[in-house]
Amino acid sequence: MRLFISLNIPQELHDYCDKLQRTFPGIKKTEEYHLTLQFLGDEIGDSLVPRIIEALQSVAFQPFEITLGNARRFPNESRPHGVWVDCDGGDALQKLADRIRTTMSEIGLKPDKPFSAHITLGRYQNTPPPTFKPRGGRSASKTETKTFTMDRFFLMESHLKPTGAEHHIIETFKSTP
Repeated sequence: MRLFISLNIPQELHDYCDKLQRTFPGIKKTEEYHLTLQFLGDEIGDSLVPRIIEALQSVAFQPFEITLGNARRFPNESRPHGVWVDCDGGDALQKLADRIRTTMSEIGLKPDKPFSAHITLGRYQNTPPPTFKPRGGRSASKTETKTFTMDRFFLMESHLKPTGAEHHIIETFKSTP
């Protein structure tokens, strides 16, 4: 199984993310928006899923606000592979990510890379030339500030398909009262 832990973006912000996507022509668009807290792996055995769920049930957190920032190309402007939206959840988001990563490490699932708070909008199939600018002529795009409250995280399964990844919720973990 291909599994990851995420914060899923509320449905009311999907239109905002779609709007940002349109300012970056040439990307293969993501349709399911989420902020990955930790990618667990491509080949997680079914027998490990109950241990993952049990471990994640011990992660306590309070609801917190996340603000969407600029949409920009990554990993750099001159040779981008995709476009993402920066996210700011302050210390609460970083602490949640740290707790989850520590908890998963304790059962042998170490993070594959450092945590970076972002939502991927899409990836380039062909890297655009260095002189390419998004619609509007800027390297980053932001139309307005969007903030939402996050009070749950998810264990997700991902199926890669030629049309893009399909994600399914395996388990939901709610904040503590």
